[in-house]
Amino acid sequence: MPAVRKRCCPGLILVALAFAALGGCATYSEKVKTVEGHLRAQDPEKALQALDKIHYPDKDQVLYQMDKATLLRMAGDYRASNTALEQAKVLIEELTAPSVTEQAARFTVNDASTSYIGTPLEQLMVHVYAALNYLELGDIGAARVEALQMDQVIRRLNEYRKGSRPLDVAFARYLSGIVFEHLLEWSDAMIACRKAYNAYTEFGPVLGVELPASLKHALLRLAEQQGLDAELAQYRKSFGITQWQSLASRSAQAEIIFFLHNGLAPIKRQRSIIAPVPSSGQLIRISVPEYEGRGGKARIARLQAGDELIDTVRVENIDAVARLTLEEQMPAIMARTAARNAIKYTVAHQAGRQDDLAGLLVNLFNVATEIADTRSWLTLPGEIQMARLLLPPGRYDLRVDVLGSGGVMASRTWPGIELGAGDKRYLSYHWIPSGMVTTRH
Repeated sequence: MPAVRKRCCPGLILVALAFAALGGCATYSEKVKTVEGHLRAQDPEKALQALDKIHYPDKDQVLYQMDKATLLRMAGDYRASNTALEQAKVLIEELTAPSVTEQAARFTVNDASTSYIGTPLEQLMVHVYAALNYLELGDIGAARVEALQMDQVIRRLNEYRKGSRPLDVAFARYLSGIVFEHLLEWSDAMIACRKAYNAYTEFGPVLGVELPASLKHALLRLAEQQGLDAELAQYRKSFGITQWQSLASRSAQAEIIFFLHNGLAPIKRQRSIIAPVPSSGQLIRISVPEYEGRGGKARIARLQAGDELIDTVRVENIDAVARLTLEEQMPAIMARTAARNAIKYTVAHQAGRQDDLAGLLVNLFNVATEIADTRSWLTLPGEIQMARLLLPPGRYDLRVDVLGSGGVMASRTWPGIELGAGDKRYLSYHWIPSGMVTTRH
């Protein structure tokens, strides 16, 4: 007697379809809404508490440490921030070589099933923020170690990315140059600033970042100090600058180097399409990530100390880099999605040949688990701006006004900053607008 396939009722099918339509909604970007809400309320301590309530799985511990580090930094705890960044570094190194099991899950379940190690820019920004933390702590030696590690990370990532667009490293290189110049390591400072110049020249037009005037002047004074006459003449002609301060004259002054961490990086959302296969009635789901802007960047920040005024300029466009990176990754994402759907379809079809209910449940599971990977370092700013303010030695109250198109949006004062000849003081301000403003691109 031939085997009889079990049939399921139409009502069960409708319920299953409803669940399938709702399946996979709990993407990472939706789990952090509370964290973002506290950020926009300018309350990093509560944002940290909300972060700890998410209960990150082992595969997302890098992500947890990165977001934790930024929130601790915003709260002013630079040492604890660097502890979290060190944890992220260790985990990234351990997880860089993916396991066979994780790769299998990536091709049979979804992209979010693998351990998160960050995009190339995020991996580099771990070291950038560690260096900035050390600079604000006054530990220039530790910042130098981060600068050396940045160079190693850049080499490793560009080797891994052979055949792809080179990694945007302009700001990391410039920050390294600032660290080496602070330490009077002129040759290393020249090399780093030269690489920053090349990177800004290559990526600036694409990312909307102009070559900072402060970097131009750094190249001029370093080339002069190193006796690189031909290079100095080239920079003078290219920049149209005929006068600049030498290193000797700057040594009698003090400097405030200020960083505005402006807005929030874009957030990944899931875009899904669920459709039936006409020949079998099975459902397939295509889910891909897309970036949604979180709006509300300031135009500039204006610094005032005594009678001196200076405006910040953009030195890193994280928003633009994130979008270009996802655009670059999309062909591979789509290829994996197509391969997974083919595998899932085959498995559900085979199950359905034996039992209709089993086939339906397998199809339901396949659709529900086909979610996009929306993980990213969500507490990064949308961009970083910088200003370098030269001052005579003395005591200053530094005022920073964050300016938008309608005028001053926020202000902060650092009172009683004591500066001696040759001193450098590093300061940061994380500005995040209130309100859940999002913009689609």
